[in-house]
Amino acid sequence: MKNLEFDVINESVPGDKFSQLFQKGWPAYRAWYLDEGEEARPSYLECVSALEKHMPELVPLYHQIIKLLDCDDLQARFLSLYCPPTFYSACSQLIYKKEQSVLIRNYDFPAFLCEGTILSSQWIDKKIIAMTDCVWGALDGINDAGLVVSINYGGRLIEGSGFGITIVVRYVLETCSTVDEAIAVFNRVPVHLDYNIALLDKTGKHATVFIAPDQAPHVTPQTTSTNHQAHIKDGKPLFLADSTTRLDTLNWLVANNDYSLSDTITQFLHPPLYRQHGDQQSGTLYTAVYNPTQGYVNYVWPHQNLYLTFDHFPEQSIDIHYA
Repeated sequence: MKNLEFDVINESVPGDKFSQLFQKGWPAYRAWYLDEGEEARPSYLECVSALEKHMPELVPLYHQIIKLLDCDDLQARFLSLYCPPTFYSACSQLIYKKEQSVLIRNYDFPAFLCEGTILSSQWIDKKIIAMTDCVWGALDGINDAGLVVSINYGGRLIEGSGFGITIVVRYVLETCSTVDEAIAVFNRVPVHLDYNIALLDKTGKHATVFIAPDQAPHVTPQTTSTNHQAHIKDGKPLFLADSTTRLDTLNWLVANNDYSLSDTITQFLHPPLYRQHGDQQSGTLYTAVYNPTQGYVNYVWPHQNLYLTFDHFPEQSIDIHYA
């Protein structure tokens, strides 16, 4: 039996609660950040210069955070998330476009490596609800302009110079209001690994963007993605063998007009979209259903759910037990 506690935290600007999150997570993040040796990570000057060049709107917030946390050199470098160590996850994403437009995603990852923090904030000007990563990054989220962003790993074991994806997702949520604005960010901000980005805004516009450190971003109208990007080469194994099976299932759900939103969400709670924890290192930790028009997110597990909006965001902790 594996379990994970999800903490729902409401703090408009970084303060005591944010500091507690950092202190709680820092020992594990320090070990991860130094996994390849400190010399493998960029200097503080390189980190700050990269932020200033590619995501300048985040720089004042970054300096505010490192001052709040009284960061040393290593902590400040980590928080930039510039050229971090590699990290891989599974995940399935579907942009549902039938009776309403929502983004549904399963996040698959080892439970002991997930923060489990759902944070409501207003750091620059937009209100944001996000599942956090690396303290101030985001795995997926929604802002009050009606933009939803979600990610999954793209599948190729290729690394380049760029940012960890979750700080770029945070940047998009903080600065963008539409799918087109988000696409412009992914076209210019370098990311260090392959990722598939699902985007949806309150007008119903959507896109799936395939990004990679060694290729130009590829913007598509696809509504589904798992853990591969291009045509699968014969004889070359996928990073995750079930990626094609999960994608086929998502595409079947899109094509099947008999499946309502509720029916579709239910399918995310069963294999092959739901990855069991007993058989997989990266089991499904949560299903998130984002509705940008109505401004809500519903986190769903097999036996419970958590419905949150910008106006209804009660702080709480939820223990989830995975079979």
